Parts: sequence; structure tokens; C-alpha cells
Amino acid sequence: MSIKKLIAIAVIYLIGWAGWWALGTITSIRSNSYSYRLGPQVEALWGKPLVQRAPSFSVKIPGTRKKRWIMPVENRIKVDIRPDYRKKGLLWYSTYNCKFDGTYTIRNTREVTQKVYLHFDFPAKGATYDEFAIFFDDRHLSSPINTQAGMDEILELQPGREVRFTVRYKTRGLSTWKYLVAPHTGRVKDFSLQAATGFQNPDFTDDSLSPMEKISGEDGSMIMNWTATDLITHNNIGIVIPDKLNPGPLTTRITYFAPVCLLFFFILVATIGIMYRINIHPMHYLFITAGFFSFHLLLSYLAGHVWIHAAFSLSAIASVFLVTFYLSAALGQRFPWKVAIAGQLFFLILFSYTFFIQGITGMVVAIGTVATLGVLMKVTAGVDWDQVFASSTRQGPPPLPRMAASSSE
Repeated sequence: MSIKKLIAIAVIYLIGWAGWWALGTITSIRSNSYSYRLGPQVEALWGKPLVQRAPSFSVKIPGTRKKRWIMPVENRIKVDIRPDYRKKGLLWYSTYNCKFDGTYTIRNTREVTQKVYLHFDFPAKGATYDEFAIFFDDRHLSSPINTQAGMDEILELQPGREVRFTVRYKTRGLSTWKYLVAPHTGRVKDFSLQAATGFQNPDFTDDSLSPMEKISGEDGSMIMNWTATDLITHNNIGIVIPDKLNPGPLTTRITYFAPVCLLFFFILVATIGIMYRINIHPMHYLFITAGFFSFHLLLSYLAGHVWIHAAFSLSAIASVFLVTFYLSAALGQRFPWKVAIAGQLFFLILFSYTFFIQGITGMVVAIGTVATLGVLMKVTAGVDWDQVFASSTRQGPPPLPRMAASSSE
């Protein structure tokens, strides 16, 4: 193998790297354009991330414009969150249905009648709410509602009297659900929040309190409980809806990783050429690169139209067929095409599929690298590398011996 051939193969590799970089960038731009263009549409149809604030209770301080916050003596909240994913273009959106039921008990501990001002904020302004109901004890309150401004009511509490305020509704949200435990007082008494989810092992927002109890259901659901007797906190409760595998970002990562897969396969093909004494021309490497590129090209466009696993399988079959058929046809029966199939399945298909499982790509590539190194060291241990890299320039024929001088006259 001459230096010129190595340089030509390196140039072909760089051309392939540039093609994958361009394809990955285009796929990323397509995904982002879907997000910017369709994200507002999804929010308009399915709502925004929900942030439910605890209702506030306050009384005015006589002779001033200030008010004093009243803490409920009991807080009982139940929320049911069920994912209902929606796909737009190359992206899945983590939409969900939410059912909320909260009961708050306030008590007048003073010896005089107090006028209590209640304010309730909706979790998303301008959103749609169904089965909405509010109660004071057992009295159902029916009045006009402005979801932008929230709801305000005034209660008169006799000394020592208690009243329960209950609010219920069903709505839809996106990505996260948060509950602000004590936005004004920083303290909450006799608190209990139960969240039932249609998924297990959820993530939590950065400022979220951890649940005190988790109960997994056999149907893939989970019940989480937050309880406290007298809690002082400025943290909140935030649940992150699990993301579904997004074809756009996934395909982008696989495409950007392609040069690593091709490098391993080039090493395999070069080793086969050395061991089997097959002359593999740089043009063969160019068509191998094109066969690898076909996998990512098909995947990036099929992913937006069919199930991502089906798109991956179809693209893999097409790429393996192209590369194997070409190598067997171009290099003849001496070329071990079964080894080439195994190499492409390992370096391209397996390495790429690891991106479907979060967190294992680096480990698989590291193990694959070490295993490949071990195999190469084993099969090339007896190779005469001086002969392999000897100049392939043909030497001219040896000079003809000088003819004897003609006989003297």
C-alpha cells in the first residue's frame, strides 16, 4: 500500500465526514424549524406547561393598605397526570391530560369576625378547562370566570369557624406539571399531595421536593405522595413528563457519529486487503463511503414519515445490501463478504443503535474499540509491514551488460 493510496483514502474519508456534517446540520435545522413553527400550534391545541399555585388567603390590616396572609390549617391535593403524546414532523411532544382536585381548610383563630380575601390562579392563562367546580364547604359556587386574571372571592369568618375551599378541573398540559406549595407564606401546615401518573420513574424539576412515598402499579402507573405536618420551604413540586424518543435529534446524533463508524470499517477493509492480498483501490473506498452515507440519508428522511425503528431497519438493510453487493462484485470471490457484513453490522448498525438507549453509546464504543484492537493485533501479528508499505513503483529492467569491445582491426 503506497503513500499516495493512503492519502487518497484519507481524502475520501474527509469528503464523507463533510457530507455527514452537512446532513446532520440539515436534519438539526429541520428539527428546530419544526419546533419553532409547530411548538406554538401544539401549545394552542394542548396547552402549556402547567404551574398550579396554591390559593392565597389574606385579610386586610386595619388602618393600612397592607394585608396579612392566612395559612390553611389543612391542604389536601390530588392530581392525576396521564401522558397523551402528539407528533409533529420530526418531534414528539410530551402532552398530557391533567385532573386536579384540591381542598384547603382555613380557620379564624381570632376573637373577631374576619373578612378573608381568596385568590385562585389557574395553572395556565387562557387555557381550556372542563368539569370545573368550586365549593365552599358543600355549597357549589357558580360565577363567571376569567382564566387570565384568576378568581377572587370574599368570605366572612366568625371567630373559631372553619371553611373548606375546594377546586376541581380537568385540563391539558405540556412537558411539566408544577405545584407551588407556599408562594406567599413560605410555610404550609398539614400538607398532603398525591400524584397519580400514567408512567413510572418520573423525573422532577430542579427545584422540586422529593416524594416521601412511591407506589408502582402493575399497569405501568405510579402513585407518589408528599406529606408534611408543618413545612417551611420555598421549594415546589415539579413532575417532568418522560420524553418520547424524538426522531429528529436522534437522527442528528447518529449522523454526526457516522465518521467514527466509517473509520472502523475502513480499518477492517484495509486489513482484509492486506491479509488476503487483494488490491483495494481508493475508488472502492469511495463507494463504501457512499454505501454508508445511504444509511443516514434514508434514515433522516424516513424518520419523519414512519416509526423510527422501522426507518432504522429499512435504512440498515439498504446500506448493508449496497456495500456487500458492491464489494463482492468489485473484488471478486476472494473477498470475504461475510466478514464485511459482520463488520458493517457491528460498526455501523450496532454503534448507531446504541443511541436509542440513553447513556450506553460511549461504553459500547469503548468495548468495541478494545475488541477491534485485540482482533487486529491477533490477525496481523505475522504481517511483514516493510513489505506492505514498500514502494509499489516498478523498478526498470537491469541494464544490459556492455558489449565487449569490437575486435581490433
